[in-house]
Amino acid sequence: MQKTGSIICPYELTIACIGNAMDNGAVLKTNFEVNNIKKQEDVYKICSPNEEIYAKYVINCAGINADEIASMIGDTSFTIHPRRGEYILLDKECGNLIKSTIFVTPTKMGKGILTSPTVDGNLLLGPTSEDIEDKYDKKTTDLGIKKVIEGATKNLKNVPSNKVITSFTGLRAVGDTGDFIINNVDNFINVAGIESPGLSASPAIAEYVVDIIKNLGLELKKKENYIKTRKAYHEFKNLTQEEKNKIIKEKPEYGKIICRCEEVTLGEIIYAINQNPKAKDIDGIKRRTRASMGRCQGGFCMPNLIEILAKELNIPFENVTKKGKGSYMNIGKTK
Repeated sequence: MQKTGSIICPYELTIACIGNAMDNGAVLKTNFEVNNIKKQEDVYKICSPNEEIYAKYVINCAGINADEIASMIGDTSFTIHPRRGEYILLDKECGNLIKSTIFVTPTKMGKGILTSPTVDGNLLLGPTSEDIEDKYDKKTTDLGIKKVIEGATKNLKNVPSNKVITSFTGLRAVGDTGDFIINNVDNFINVAGIESPGLSASPAIAEYVVDIIKNLGLELKKKENYIKTRKAYHEFKNLTQEEKNKIIKEKPEYGKIICRCEEVTLGEIIYAINQNPKAKDIDGIKRRTRASMGRCQGGFCMPNLIEILAKELNIPFENVTKKGKGSYMNIGKTK
């Protein structure tokens, strides 16, 4: 690994950034589907089916829907279309086959199918690159998986495809300008079409947007007593036995393993449900603690995870979802 590069977990970074903002006073609204934006004098009224909020400045970073959000204020200067990328993830026993990310020669469709270790020890292969029309089409396909394996084989001989534990698809937001779209339209700031290397560029993009807001006249004051650190969600298994025993003595729930594949404890799961931003569904727990992310993909721990969520959120067992609206894990009781 070169000194100028590193491998990070994108969803852990995102959750940490949101959580840090909330720890310092920011308010996160989820399940807030924007269906209308109106300008009233110098303030925007942003509407969802059940709520309205008001803001003098709006930052539109809605990904594949950024063009639709911009059009609500009459800005039709750009369009976004989704580019589907399929991945496969191999078991941790394959993680040591390579030591760093292997790229191929990039094309206009992206960086191509890469082979990469992950921060947690798995081996990640992909993505494919396919322009599609449906902004919600995240299905995986036989052809896509075949392309991933064929592409990865160019970098790694004898890809152990029998060690695949899951596959998934992501949608990249591709703008029609050929570059990042960052501009200001009457205190409405578009941050759209952020393709690769969007994650690496995000700190610089944030500073650039802050400068835009400053120049628009918003007075920014440094917060006193700013909280700049956060406790990791899944560090328990890396502690010494002495450190573990000390925590278990104070909090017995850390002595109960829920996810055996990833060695995730009950204490870590409860902590994830109650720390900003709170995990409210199975994927929320998964991305914070890695529970159900191992070899069995939740085959053993899933009923326990649902039960814990129901208890901590004080909701019926059958109301627990995988990833929010409509993704129920259970349809009812059998007896």
